[in-house]
Amino acid sequence: MNAVYLQKTGDREAFVRKVFEHFEIRRKVAGKRVLVKPNIVSNEPYPTTTHPDTVEACLELLRGLANEVIVADGPAFDARDPEYLVEEHVLRESCDKYGIELLDLLSKGIRKVKTQSLELEVSLMAFEYDFIISLPVLKTHSVCGMTGALKNQLGFLSLSQKSHLHYDGDVHRIIAELNQVVKPGLHIVDAIQTMVTTNEVRHGGRTVALGYMLAGVNPVSLDAVGLELLAKVEPKLKGKRVNDILHIKHAIEISGWNAIYGLIEW
Repeated sequence: MNAVYLQKTGDREAFVRKVFEHFEIRRKVAGKRVLVKPNIVSNEPYPTTTHPDTVEACLELLRGLANEVIVADGPAFDARDPEYLVEEHVLRESCDKYGIELLDLLSKGIRKVKTQSLELEVSLMAFEYDFIISLPVLKTHSVCGMTGALKNQLGFLSLSQKSHLHYDGDVHRIIAELNQVVKPGLHIVDAIQTMVTTNEVRHGGRTVALGYMLAGVNPVSLDAVGLELLAKVEPKLKGKRVNDILHIKHAIEISGWNAIYGLIEW
């Protein structure tokens, strides 16, 4: 059974500290290269993107331990020029505060990777760093039903592949198979506020309070809990189960992960 750690809280910093201690992250990253992967979709602030407090809490705890730390993501294919967007993003101030680079995930190139049934174009950074910490925001998504721990890895794909999959690709299978290539060592999911209808204000999303933070190492279990939380505020998800969310269903089928979880409430 996979543990999901859930807390009703508004204190992101305290939750991140507790997660780092519980999962012994400071020991695991000592002397290693660490990539902190937020959820940067566009230039919209939280909850479209990861909250600065979550990023800063991670950077504070990593300081002086890891050999190298970067913060990086690949924005949505229909956002502004990715490198310019990242350069001007609200999280830039948080990174500058700690002397950490905020990068476009595609700025160092891509690698073509064959998965179970696909060939994916994946950021080289996914393979250059020893430990990835993923910081998604739990939200509704108009195409995928929801976005959480599994879907946050889409930022590692090339822009052309992101564009293709949103129009005529099997986005659900791509998410599932990408998660067999890119496997963060820790997911910290922000559900203090969420977005209903869809995942961005510019596409009609609306901010709603949920009031939770959750964390774990198994993205399927985290998304199973996330679906239950979202269903409380998103009518179109009411009554949905994990098999109704196709990228979760595919991930279960190909990964050996399951959606059975032990909920540990802090």
